[in-house]
Amino acid sequence: MGDRRTNLNSITTALLAHIGSDAEADLQTEDPSVAVEMYFGPIAFQALPSRELSRSDCSTDGYYDPHIDPILPWIIYADDVHERRVRFTILHELGHHLLATTAAALLDDLDQLGGSSEGAIQAEEAVCHRFAGHLLVPDRAIHETIGTARIAPEHVRRLHDSSGASWEAVAIRVAEAMSGQGAVVLIRDSATVSFSAASPGLGAAWWPRGSRLDSNGPLARALSSRQTARPETYRYGLGYPKAMFCDTLPVHEQLAIAVLSEIPSDGSLSIIDEPEPAWRDRVEFCEWHPGTERDIGWCDKCKGRRCPECGRCGCDKPIKNPLCPACGLLNSFRPGATVCRDCEQDQR
Repeated sequence: MGDRRTNLNSITTALLAHIGSDAEADLQTEDPSVAVEMYFGPIAFQALPSRELSRSDCSTDGYYDPHIDPILPWIIYADDVHERRVRFTILHELGHHLLATTAAALLDDLDQLGGSSEGAIQAEEAVCHRFAGHLLVPDRAIHETIGTARIAPEHVRRLHDSSGASWEAVAIRVAEAMSGQGAVVLIRDSATVSFSAASPGLGAAWWPRGSRLDSNGPLARALSSRQTARPETYRYGLGYPKAMFCDTLPVHEQLAIAVLSEIPSDGSLSIIDEPEPAWRDRVEFCEWHPGTERDIGWCDKCKGRRCPECGRCGCDKPIKNPLCPACGLLNSFRPGATVCRDCEQDQR
């Protein structure tokens, strides 16, 4: 395509262009599965209990699967969560469906933005979150609630209470309205991120659901106390973390809202030091290329970097002394070999 879209906001805008005004109104108010089928079908739907969605790699309570049926793509979603959450999940998965069909041209932009296959997946998740959030919380509501004020957790609560959107959808829309680098984070326990929406200024720097929190930071105390302009680390424990200021607002015993920003909300001139990325704390070498340090990229799963020769991370470590497929014995393998050393010698 002629003009390359290189940020999440513009890709989301291009994806929203595939939604007409009638479809938008029905997606906001009618049964979401019926509305999606009416305007974007044929699509099959399956509601399941949350515990049966463990196979999902998506960051919502559901997933989009175009391979279950050779004729119909499927949207699988949890039916034991709040109806607001169900609507958000289905609209999020609609975003995946459009990217797999009528909006497939945008996949090139996601690849460019992500920089790797894993990065492109995270960028697509971020775009689909923004897509669902924009459908549920229109610009008008954002302007009426926030105006020109500095964004605070209270704005997130007010938008949630005045709309039919889920907490996640509101978080996305508020984060999207942020200038500079910032994020809206939802906390449901003191140890992990329940949900995070990044501002356009943070690009594809997604903070995955379930990521651990700094036990000494304000996010870990968000459920029990209201805090203002406290130092916090966005993407704590992951690659390329970001130092920010954090405001928190407890909503009830199982939910707190946090707004992270590069500028302290109390108007002070405080400066916080940038955190060291986790990969700087250790040196690791590639098992497939002995002597070559894994020192490029980042994998959130194994919390390590990748080999510059083969691109492998710690997730791809070869099993030490597996059964040899040739002789069936528990012998040692040469790194990168498919049979044991003895069988390699016999084959020469």
